[in-house]
Amino acid sequence: MKVDKLAKAIVSSLTLQADQPERPHGAVALNKDFITLSFDGGKAHVVPWILCQTWSNVESFVKVYYDGESSALDEVNQGKFEVRSRDKGIILPQLWEQVVEPNWVIEVWLLSRIVELLEPIFIETDETEDENIETTYENKVRYTVSYYQKDRWGEHEEFLGKSTYDEPVDFEVSEDLSKVLPVLEEKKVVTSPWSYDEKPRRNQEDGKSGKKPKLGQLDRISQTKLQIHSKYLLNILRSVVEYGSELPSGDVDNLTDGIFDYPYRDLYHYRSELLAYKTSSVGLRNKHSEEFNRHCDVHIDVLLQYLYDQPKIRLHALERLWSRKTPLTTFAGLWLLLKPGEDVYVREYDGSYDAYVVDRVEGGVSEDNSGQLNVNPYLIRVWNMACSGLTILPRSRSLQVPVFDNEKEITSLQIFPVRFLDTTDDSACRTRLIERGKKYFEFSKRPSFLEYTGTGLVEGQKKYKNARVVTEHVSMPWNSDYKTVDDRNWELNYIGIMPGDTIRAPQCECKECVQSSAGKEIYTPKKFSDYVSFFKPNEREKLTDHQYLILSSHMYSFILKDRTYDILDVEGLSAPKISEYAIDRLVMPAKNKATIKAIAKTYTDDKGQEGRFSADFIHGKGEGQIILLHGPPGTGKTLTAESVAEFARRPLLSITAADLGHEPETLERNLLRFFKNANDWDAIVLLDEADVYLERRSMNDLRRNSVVSIFLRALDYFQGILFLTTNRVGHFDEAFMARIHVSIGYERLDDSARFQIWDNLFRKLKDDREQGGLEIKYDYDAKEYVKRSNDVLDLKWNGREIRNAFQTAVALAVFDAKLSNERDANAKAIPELRDTHLKQVVSMSSAFKDYMKSTHEDIDDADLAYKHGIRNDKFQNAGFKS
Repeated sequence: MKVDKLAKAIVSSLTLQADQPERPHGAVALNKDFITLSFDGGKAHVVPWILCQTWSNVESFVKVYYDGESSALDEVNQGKFEVRSRDKGIILPQLWEQVVEPNWVIEVWLLSRIVELLEPIFIETDETEDENIETTYENKVRYTVSYYQKDRWGEHEEFLGKSTYDEPVDFEVSEDLSKVLPVLEEKKVVTSPWSYDEKPRRNQEDGKSGKKPKLGQLDRISQTKLQIHSKYLLNILRSVVEYGSELPSGDVDNLTDGIFDYPYRDLYHYRSELLAYKTSSVGLRNKHSEEFNRHCDVHIDVLLQYLYDQPKIRLHALERLWSRKTPLTTFAGLWLLLKPGEDVYVREYDGSYDAYVVDRVEGGVSEDNSGQLNVNPYLIRVWNMACSGLTILPRSRSLQVPVFDNEKEITSLQIFPVRFLDTTDDSACRTRLIERGKKYFEFSKRPSFLEYTGTGLVEGQKKYKNARVVTEHVSMPWNSDYKTVDDRNWELNYIGIMPGDTIRAPQCECKECVQSSAGKEIYTPKKFSDYVSFFKPNEREKLTDHQYLILSSHMYSFILKDRTYDILDVEGLSAPKISEYAIDRLVMPAKNKATIKAIAKTYTDDKGQEGRFSADFIHGKGEGQIILLHGPPGTGKTLTAESVAEFARRPLLSITAADLGHEPETLERNLLRFFKNANDWDAIVLLDEADVYLERRSMNDLRRNSVVSIFLRALDYFQGILFLTTNRVGHFDEAFMARIHVSIGYERLDDSARFQIWDNLFRKLKDDREQGGLEIKYDYDAKEYVKRSNDVLDLKWNGREIRNAFQTAVALAVFDAKLSNERDANAKAIPELRDTHLKQVVSMSSAFKDYMKSTHEDIDDADLAYKHGIRNDKFQNAGFKS
């Protein structure tokens, strides 16, 4: 058939010679000149030179040759073929007439058939169409070397042949057609550069001489793979591998086709599970026949011996390092310790440990195609679990282990398996992380009012001591438009990649196991299947210890004092120390105190919310309690709100004008946000110095009118307890007064009230000491001085001034004790508040107060406030109005 096609092509081409042009280089066409021509590597044919002088003739000749093969002819018409000279390489069509000479040897190749030359050696299968053929295995390792050659441009590789050997690298292969296979077969690919020389064909006979294979100077070992032929061994691997080291490179994974890339990570990681199968007397081993187990045990030994014999892994030496009293490892061997799916400890920036699960390991020591060692830092992907707002889910994090020389102590690395620390500290670290995880889980169920001592992770890493906070992730503060957290410096750099792509369901697929499960619905769960599925924390009573172990170490928390978010260490969070009886020490009439207590209990009692009465006929309107506290500065207005929050055991959300802004749009957005937070957190709200927003409206100030209107509407629909404090009540807009549920006026303190405040402060020194605070004493003269000295009484201090003066005097006492201890190390002086410390403060305060009065024409603050219509301090308003 091919001869007929060739003859047809020659006859057809001869008819095209009537208008044969003269050769551009003046050559004379002689009948004795020929070209040797072959198609797609087939038989060579001699064609008269006269037919091949022009490219148009050659192209026509080629088309006639492939006539009848539609797919081949389509390739020719599309120009998808190459014309090559055996000695000169590829001939471009536009250069044909300038370069081709008679008696050349020419090859025509369709591009599709060039690709077909590549031997797909790594998708071999041991399956046979005849299931009745009995398969036996040799307890050996076969070593195969395949040879390729790149073309001139390095774009294609042509298969040259392959050789097999008995010794590393090779294993002798029987030429018998019976089904006899080695347990393992190591396959190497040797690639040679393109050359004009004849291709060095290789075959299996090369390996039988016992000689080692020789590489040319430019030959390179480009691939090394291990094929496991033993179905016994493959089935056991399928039953133990739960978490692969890498994603499949094709349609099937390596446990299906039995081919593993060097350095065979999964085989090394699961060697202990293979040994456990050999020594087990229960479980999967009992399901297999005695013959199966006998073959499998031997094949496991063959595999393990092969793994231990790898010269570049040096597993024996590494295991000796790991088993030392102080375990060590090399950089090259670190990946063997980081098995995907296993727990590791990660040392954080502050030296603390967090637990993670290994997902993937990349980098380390490898060889490129030129045989050169490449040493790169390890890039390790790990994952733990964290609250994303409403659900707890896994999240990934990437770590880098830099290159290091010689051996290094394993626990000194940033990341290492948990067993190396658990065995030395008797699992103390593990226990601590589990307890921390339990706290994290409970705090994730709902917004939690807590106290924090420790360092935050936002930029600047602020330190806190007994700071009141609310932990909450529901509002997702990391995504909010009012975000105040700059987590660029957060050491926990998480990436948006879900882990577990290589998790698999382990399952034996041998005939015995398949037959035993036939007709049964058996579902083998994947490892961590109950981790990667999202779940809401408030829908689960508890988690497993391992889930607690890998829960995140930090939570977003709202710092009540700073009114901003920070990222806080869960271990530093604890229940707040509540001064529930602080309200009893308020200097105010008993009936006012009783009323405030009743309101606080009614509106903060979780059990009584359903039965709460609303006097408004519009649903959701007027359900809160707006309490106005007005009076001179320092009379206890802010302290009242703080004491009520302590009494109700609720967080106090204290906001100021700086938090709300002054532009109407900004004000409305921030005010509604704070009110929503207060409702979600069951918080009491304090708007200190509320007169900034509540001053009466004016016809000439539309901006102020907008601000007042926004506040009025927000107050209508607020559902909690809101305290408004002001010392300028005379400037309030009258519409606000209609929305006040309770108003309490505070008079200027008289001497009796001041004595009570002094007594409370002296008593607090003792209370703080009993609660673990600094021990500070006071002498009798100090207490008598503040009650009997005319210098103190004439100052007519308000409550805040008394507190500030007392705090300053205590600071002086602490400083004196410190000086005494510095002079005499054995002194051990305890701070003692004396009258001299108080006199020092009174002297400074008296001079300043006289100066301020002189600037106001000797008018005191009360008269000045009355003069400007701000308030009337002489009015008897110690009672309350509601």
